[in-house]
Amino acid sequence: MTLDRDSAAQRIWEMYGKLLHTVAASLLPGYPEDAEECVQDAVWAYVDAPEKWNPAKGSEKTYLCVLVRSRAMDRRRRLAVRREEPLEDHAETLRAEDHTEEAALRDGLRRALAELSPAERRLFTLRFLYQWPSAEIGHTLGLSANGVDARVVRLRRKLKDLLARQGLGWSGKEDGP
Repeated sequence: MTLDRDSAAQRIWEMYGKLLHTVAASLLPGYPEDAEECVQDAVWAYVDAPEKWNPAKGSEKTYLCVLVRSRAMDRRRRLAVRREEPLEDHAETLRAEDHTEEAALRDGLRRALAELSPAERRLFTLRFLYQWPSAEIGHTLGLSANGVDARVVRLRRKLKDLLARQGLGWSGKEDGP
């Protein structure tokens, strides 16, 4: 039984390994270990339950790509929730009227972000740091793309006010809705 399972996995690796890795890596840039794990999980899931594949709905190759893509998208969502981007990388979008040092600027932004709710901070991270499109944010947060856009508009107004209270102006603009 184990020999059949191993030989089935080996056949899939030889036939589709490069393609499956490309699918995962395109969704998880910068996370090669996570991409590899998604591919392995998908291959073993297929080998353990090949009856789930319906040849009438698509080829084996397509089914495996869908399995990998699904796992990579799930992993990407989990990483987005955990990951914290250094604010230093985005300081150029802020300006201080009196040319405050960068450290003061970062502290001001941190104080402003601390006044946001957890949901607002998550939206800020997904939209302004990761620059996800509205549809993807909506899918992750369970909202429509229009709902995301409306929340982004309110969040921008709130951030502008919070930053202005600290003597900071926000000159950054996001690209697109």
